[in-house]
Order: sequence, then C-alpha cells, then structure tokens
Amino acid sequence: MRKSQLTSSAFMALIVASAVPAYSQSAFSQVLVSVTDAQGKPLSGVVLTLRNEETGQVRTSRTESNGQFQFANMAVGPYVASASKDGYQSASGVKLYLSLSGSNPLNIRLASVTERTVEVFSALSSVDPSRSSAATMISPENMNSLPVAGRSFLDFATLTPQVIVEGNRGNLAIAGQRGVNTSVNLDGADNNESFFGGAVGSAEGKTPFTVSIEAVREFQVVTDGASAEYGRMGGGYINAVTKSGTNEYSGSLFYYKRPQNLVALRPSFGVAGSNTLADFKSIQQGFSFGGPLIKDKLFFFVAYDGQRKTTNNNFAWGTSSLPLTLDLTQVSDQVLASKGGSYSIPEDSNVFFARLDWIPNADNTFTLRYNQSEFKGIYNNGSNTAFENTTPDIVDTESLVGQWNWTISSNLLSEFRVSQSGNSLPRVARTSIPRVSISNVGSYGGNNFFREYEQERFQIQETITYVAPNYTIKLGADFNKTSIFEIFAGTANGSYSFSNIADFRAGNWSSYDQRFGLGGLTAIQSGYFDTSGQEEAYFIQGDFRLNSEFKLGVGLRQDQQKNPSFAIANFDNPTTTTAPLTARIPDSVSESPFGWFPFDPRLSLTWTPNSDQGKTVVRLNAGRYTSRTPAVFQYQVYTVNGVRATQIRFTSTNQAALVASYPGFTRGATFNYANPYAFSSMPVGSSAPKGDIFTFDPNFKNPITDRLNLSVEKAYDTGWTLGLNTVYARANQLERLKDINLGTPTVGSDGRMVFPSTRPNANFAKMMMYVSDASGIYQAITLSAKFDKSNSPFSGQFFYTWSVNRDNDSNERNFSSYGVQNTQNLMADYSYADTDRRHVFTGFFNYFHAPSKIMSGVNIRYSSGTPYSVTVGSDINGDGISGNDRLYWLGMDTGRNSLRRSSYTTVDLKLSRDFSLMSKAKLTLSAEVFDLFNRMDTFNFIRATNGTTYNTPSPTSVGQTRQVQLGVRLSF
Repeated sequence: MRKSQLTSSAFMALIVASAVPAYSQSAFSQVLVSVTDAQGKPLSGVVLTLRNEETGQVRTSRTESNGQFQFANMAVGPYVASASKDGYQSASGVKLYLSLSGSNPLNIRLASVTERTVEVFSALSSVDPSRSSAATMISPENMNSLPVAGRSFLDFATLTPQVIVEGNRGNLAIAGQRGVNTSVNLDGADNNESFFGGAVGSAEGKTPFTVSIEAVREFQVVTDGASAEYGRMGGGYINAVTKSGTNEYSGSLFYYKRPQNLVALRPSFGVAGSNTLADFKSIQQGFSFGGPLIKDKLFFFVAYDGQRKTTNNNFAWGTSSLPLTLDLTQVSDQVLASKGGSYSIPEDSNVFFARLDWIPNADNTFTLRYNQSEFKGIYNNGSNTAFENTTPDIVDTESLVGQWNWTISSNLLSEFRVSQSGNSLPRVARTSIPRVSISNVGSYGGNNFFREYEQERFQIQETITYVAPNYTIKLGADFNKTSIFEIFAGTANGSYSFSNIADFRAGNWSSYDQRFGLGGLTAIQSGYFDTSGQEEAYFIQGDFRLNSEFKLGVGLRQDQQKNPSFAIANFDNPTTTTAPLTARIPDSVSESPFGWFPFDPRLSLTWTPNSDQGKTVVRLNAGRYTSRTPAVFQYQVYTVNGVRATQIRFTSTNQAALVASYPGFTRGATFNYANPYAFSSMPVGSSAPKGDIFTFDPNFKNPITDRLNLSVEKAYDTGWTLGLNTVYARANQLERLKDINLGTPTVGSDGRMVFPSTRPNANFAKMMMYVSDASGIYQAITLSAKFDKSNSPFSGQFFYTWSVNRDNDSNERNFSSYGVQNTQNLMADYSYADTDRRHVFTGFFNYFHAPSKIMSGVNIRYSSGTPYSVTVGSDINGDGISGNDRLYWLGMDTGRNSLRRSSYTTVDLKLSRDFSLMSKAKLTLSAEVFDLFNRMDTFNFIRATNGTTYNTPSPTSVGQTRQVQLGVRLSF
C-alpha cells in the first residue's frame, strides 16, 4: 500500500517554486481606467492609484496617450481609486469592487484647477463591455443569503444557466457537454479528478463538500467564450477564488441542524406515505477566523466545516412486499439472523482550510493555501444488503498551493503557481468470506468491490502578461503530472448466488464466481495498477481594443495528454489475434479545425455601441476546446488484458468434479453458511475460460468541442439587465466502447439485429476497444433578467433556457460496458442525449424587509423531463451486454431515449435576521426550507418485459422530500 500525502519535500518544493515568475488560469480581476478632461479629451500621464481596502496593497501607474490604463492581475475585492495630474483637480475616494475576472470600467473626468467640479461616473457598469465570455457570477452576498443544503459552493452552480447534474455519475455538466468534460479551478489551480472525472473528492456526488463554502469568496460559471487561458474541458468551467485575511480581524461560528421531526411526510399519489428519512440526523458546524499578522503585510485566514449526518437502514431479509420469516430451526436461517439487523449510514465530513498572504511591497504578493477534507460513509448500503456486505467509504483529499504575483513593471506582470494535491478512496471489506447473494432476499459476506486508490498531482503554471495602451498579450504554460495507484480485484474472495430462499436453505447455490491471478500473480496482485502520466498546455491570448466600441480577442492553445507507456493488447488482426501486448495507449494533442495546426483556436469580438452609452454589449465567440480522457480506462486495459487475471464461474457440474480434491467446496446439505469456501488459488484441473479483453484504438484521440456563441446584454436605468444568449456546439471524438468480436448480425423474429453466438475470434469473449468516434450537437437559447440597484431591497437573477442536445452515446466514462444497442451501428442510436432538457428555468432572488429586518433568499429550479429508453434487462441481441436492448413494437425499434421522465420543480427558501451585538459582531438566526412545497412530480415508467412486450406503466416519483434547516451564526 502506498500512502498518499504531501511530504515535507513537496512542501519545500512549493516554497522554493514561489520564487519563480509565472501564470495560468486567472483567479484575479482587472479594470480599465479612462481619464478625460471636462471636454471629454483623453488625458495622458495621469497618476492612477488603486488601493485595496482590505489589505492596503497599492498599485500605481500612469495613463497612456489614449488616456487609459488597464490594471491587470488585481486581487478580487473592494478598492479606492484616485487620479491626479498637474494643472487639474485630483479625484480621490472613488470606490469600486473588482469581481472575479471582471473588467469593470472606471471613467474619470478631471476638471482644470480653474473649474469647480470633478466628475466620476460608471465606476461599476451594469454590463461588462470588456468581458467576452458568457459567465454568471455568484457573489459573497448570494452565498450568505441563499439557501444551500450541502455547504458546497458548487451547489449554487445549478442556479446558473445551462448547468445540470448529470444522472450517471453525479457530475456537473455545462452547456451540453459530458460531466467528465467540465473543469473546476480553485484559485487558478486544477481541482479535477483525472482518474474518475469530476471535481477532486466529489466521489460522484457522494461527498457533501471538499472545500468549505466558508472559505470561498466568490465564483463564476462560464458556459461559453473561454479564452485560450482555459483548457482541458468542453467549453464550460467553474472558476472560484478563496478568502484571505485582511487588516481587520474577522471570523464566524456557525451551527446548522436539520431536525428529523421537521422532515415532511412524502405524499404518494394523493396518499400520505411514510417518512423516507427515518431516524434522520444532520448537523453542520464550524468556524472561520482571519486577520493581520503584520498590518498591510502578512495576513492569515483559517476555516473549519464539519458535517455529521446519519440515516438508518432498516434492513430486513426479503423485500418490502414479501418479507422473509426466518425459520430458526434451520442453520441457514440462524446465520441470516446473526447477520441481519438495521444499521446507521453515516455521511460525515471534516474540511479544514488555511491561507497565508504576504505582501512585502507593492510589486509582490505571495500566497500559500492548504485544504484538507475527509469524508466517511458506507458503500453498497442497499435495502437488501447486510451490514457486513458493505464497506467503509472513505474519501480523503489534501492540497497545497503556492503562488507569487509579481508586477515587473507597470506594463509587465507575471504570476507563478505551483501545487501538489492528493486524494485517496479506500474501501476495506469488513470480512474476507465470500459474498452470498440470495435473489429477492438479500446478501451477506465480504464486499466484492473493495479497493485501494490514491492519486497525487503536481502542477506548475506560468504566464507573462504584457499590457499596452490598446492591447493585452498573455503567454502561458502549464505542466501537470499525475500519479495513480489502485488495487481493485472484484470477486477475489468469491461470490455465491442462490436463486431463491428454498435453494439457500438446501445449500444449492446456482453459481460461484471467483477471480484468479494468472502468470504467477495472486488475485489481488492481478488488480494492482501503479502508473503516472503528464499533461502539458501552452497558450497565447491577445485582446485588442480596436476602437472605443470594439474589442477583439484572439488565442491559440495546445493541450497535450501524454499517457503511460506500458504495453497493452494489440488488435491488429481481430479475427485471429491472440492479442499480444505490443500496443501502446496513444497520446493526444490539440488539433485545429484546419487539420494541420496542433492548436485550439479561440476568437471573440465584443461590441459596445457608443450610442447607448455603454449600456449594451454584444459578444461573439468561436473556439475549439480539447478535453482530457479519464485515466480509469488505462486501468482497464492494463488489468483486463488476458494475461493478468481470469474469473471462473463454477456450477453444480464442475463443483462435483472438484469436491474430491477440494472437500470444503461443497454444495447441498453440507454447505457452510457461516464461512463459505473460497479457493486460495486456481483449482487444479480448471482452466481460464475465454474472457473479455480491453485495449485502445491506435487512433484514439481526446474529445473536442467546437462552439459558436452570440449574446447581447442591455442594462436599463431601472436596475434591470436583460440578455439573450445563443449557443451552437458540436462535440466530436467522444469516447465509447466498441466490441469488435461480434459476428455478422441477422434480422431476428422481432425485427432487431441479432448476433451469432459464435465469436469470430475464438480466443476471447468480448474484445472491447476504446474508440473516439461518438459525437453530439447542442443548441440552446437563454433569456436572462438580472436586477441589481443601489439601495433597493430586492436583487435577483433569472434564466430561461430552451435547448436540444443530441448524441449517439452519453456515457460518462463507462469503463467496462456500453449502452449502445448495436455497437457496430452507432448512428442508429443518434437521438436525444441523456442530459437533454428542453426547458429549464433557474434563478434566485433576495429581498430585505426593512421593518422586520428579515432577509429572504429564494432558489428556483425547474426542468422539463429527461429522456429514457424502454429497455429489457436481459441480453436479447446476443452481444453479451444486458440492459442495452430496446423494446421492438410491431417490428420497429422504439428508439433510444424516446420517452420522457417527469419534469420537476423545486423552490428553496431561506429566512435570516441579524441581531447586532457589541462592536461589529452580529448574531444571525436562519431557517432554510428545501423543497418548500414538498412537491412530488410523477410519471409512468415503462420497462420492457421481453423484446416485444412491456410492463404495466408504474407511477414513479421525481424529487426529494421537504426538509428544514435551522441555523445560528455569530460573525465579527
């Protein structure tokens, strides 16, 4: 076992690396300052000063000949600006707030010393004329006032347009792309899980949070128009910055509880049902504290966030409709009685965050950030799973980021970032005895999916930024090395299956499966995977102000994924090959649409008509984006290669032949219920059956997405900003699995294509190849309405999106199987994607009721139904895959994703009130209601009973039951 940790040498590497200039993913803001005289003529040589009100850091420069200067790489936060020039009155005390990656224009008009007035206007525009991307900001105020169930800042992402939680792996999917192709950046560093996909530590949606919302200052969701700085994604990403200490000590203590007696009873089609969260307990608590160690120089910030949540699994043998009555006169039932009983399912998290910021002078800032999270749950906690058949589900993450921002001159800036992170996901079986599964009764024994998993990443990013009067140039590089260690050997301890309770009581198992190592390997050793790979990226981005109305952005980016060099199976002669280990996983590099140029092009054009006084902005974006391929596929081709492991299924026939040599391997009355037999090695006389084998297509390439986006925003004096955003995205080179060891199909009696039982290559069963020929098209129109007006008690953002998402494979890194009905005819599955949602309305608003001093925050989410296919659970077409065969009606395929689930609507409410205490301290009491209306949306789910018939449609519900969270928070 290898222990993943941030070693002292890694820590020193981060410190030493902080003395080298560089930059990449932006975690900063910028502001364009324009200064004119009273007649509107540009003033050059004006001394501009921006002072950060929180840290005291000062940036000073002079306007260029055009009367402008662009301040770049500015820390997010509140600033005070001043402007001075001989012969003119000075402007001072101009307040503005720089948000994440926002270019907020500041326009100053100076009067001569003989005049009386100084005019400052548009200190913070309602629309951002310099931003080219389609982005939605979630501010600190929103994160404090809006309801959030899981204390994760990512929960707010689904309030923004074109962001959903995909149903296969629980990842966030942005603007029609697969969830594994979404990128999450934290303080500019890569925060993505390169093996499984998704955010680091998210564990496919199981962990409530890995970064405390208490430590996040603000974040933005970008759906389109990402510049060349951003990559390894399908066009959409989430960019967040964390909090730092300031010149004032501040902090918080908080406690939130969801009482079980306030969980609503779930209506069941008009009849009140039982509470679905029996013995439900949920507590979230923590603190934050920050301030100066040395005023204006050295700052600290720390935060802790903990969750204690349990639900009770009222486990009982049998099903809810047919519970099992134990007969304790029988040994079999005595064993079941000893292994049954209810148990608690924990979902406990501990998250710790610490950050240091050192500002030795006006030109340099050093930052060191540490984040650690731990989640404890239970894996495989189904209603028919005994406690010993579960495993602890542990998710540990750790990251350390060092950063140096250096203002080399007023025109030349650099940022350097180096980070090291690690995460581990161990699952330790509670017992080593084989698993015993009884159909419609339950299972006990050891869990078949125990594992060890650790990932370590080391990343260096560097960018130089040059700011000229009318343009900005950025050059950057990114090096990312990931090491992965995993041991995963399903059924290494064996698994018995019984068809019913009668067979179990008689000891007559129907099958016994066990994994064995080959070539001298044990079963555990055969699942051993230890490798590393690296990714490199290079980009250049230029932003040019063509005139007062137009801004042009041009960028090039190259993403490289250099995969491990271990040998994999060669399928060059698929019908006769013995699959020698002579092939390699192909590397991947960006490709331009023109084919000969290894870069992803990015283009943007922003138009702000002077006639509308900066209240309207039109944005046009086009670009190509290259995603990374999850490394879980590498594990599969390494361990399932035909020479490392095999799995043998034993039946009554071969059991009878082996029992003489292995007397413990019994069936019938002598079956050992309490301690079933498992082989220590492959039994003599047995041979490895024809098994499945996996490899990569030699021409495999990483996914690419070509995106075109046109949007317009217009601000009104009333405080409203209205927007229209249109998107066209075409994804190609999407990963899927293809079985190349299938014969020529013929038309079956029901009209479907049926494959022959004989495989063309008799050496193997399925010959599975990872190919990159799947594709999809996404089209969307989003209408937005935002309200934000000074001194108004109301603010809000609302979005309606109409979209169509089509593809021929929606898998989220399915590493061992496929859902395509006919893997040889991919286009027959071209239809609505699993993530297709025709209508989506999301939004949030806040309202402060002055008489009662109560702040109301409301989240709204509506989505029309997602598509699904009418499938049968068995293998009808003979391809060896169960669950991908669709219903055929009157000789016709009913089609992929031809039916829809119900739409769903959720409304969450938060009511909070502040009570002032001494000095700047305040106590906040809050009540949050999730799924306020306890709404249950239902639809009639249809499943095929065989290839040509289907069951009676069964009413199925969508959504969660109402819960209430009460909170108290002390802040100072």
